[in-house]
Amino acid sequence: MSDVVIFGILWIVFSVLGELGAKAWVDSAPQGSGPYFGVASNVGLVGVHAFDFLVWVALPIFVFVALMIVFSMVRFHVRKDSPATGDAPAQFRNNKAFVGIWVVASILINVLIWLHPNASGLETVFAAQAPQNNPNALVVDVTARQWEWIFSYPQYHITQSLNAAGQDVLYLPVNRPVKFVLRSYDPFHAYDYQIAVIHGFWIPAFGIKLDVVPGETRQLYLTPTKLTSTEQNPMTRVQCSEVCGPGHPYMEANVHVVTAAQFAAWVKGQQAAGN
Repeated sequence: MSDVVIFGILWIVFSVLGELGAKAWVDSAPQGSGPYFGVASNVGLVGVHAFDFLVWVALPIFVFVALMIVFSMVRFHVRKDSPATGDAPAQFRNNKAFVGIWVVASILINVLIWLHPNASGLETVFAAQAPQNNPNALVVDVTARQWEWIFSYPQYHITQSLNAAGQDVLYLPVNRPVKFVLRSYDPFHAYDYQIAVIHGFWIPAFGIKLDVVPGETRQLYLTPTKLTSTEQNPMTRVQCSEVCGPGHPYMEANVHVVTAAQFAAWVKGQQAAGN
């Protein structure tokens, strides 16, 4: 029984140290490093919270298994030159109580993870896609063509947002819901959805992506939660996530998440430029 008590104490101590160490690592890691690549949207935060919870659950399990191996090696190690002491008075091929507890605990942990963060996280993501939960949403029409992303802002009469170099660029105000309207076609050539290809609208820092299918109009809601840009964090970019031809690796666009005042100034600049 003393071995069980000692093992239990060690398990608790190392589990607590592991939890504190993981939390310190996450909290001290600058944006773009550590376990995360920098999350900048309400949908992405759902994944962050799920990761945190899984680490919180997995660390004690990992410590238990690793400690069991090391503890058994140290506690029950017998040197070759040790005098023979004979067999232990009690021999066990298995321990029904241990097996039963392990099986029941495994089932409960799997059910817990299925309920949270899986089911609860999906419910949060689904709720974030409801129009009634996104008041005053900024509408951004996204057109995917081989091999370019075109962004327009119908509320501000901007037909194609471009930077000073004439490149497509996506500007979003922080903490304002955004409604992306996604289509796959080529507005500069005769359109035939039967010969168009599927693209994937993906902003890694926003933690979500959605296929853009020819002949369909798809919608995606999210809210940027952090001031950032492609220059600050390369994961804050629009990238095609579906292999769509030889230009696929270069089908990307810069993203800027700015303040409301900066966004208003940018809109005026786009309108003045006649975009």
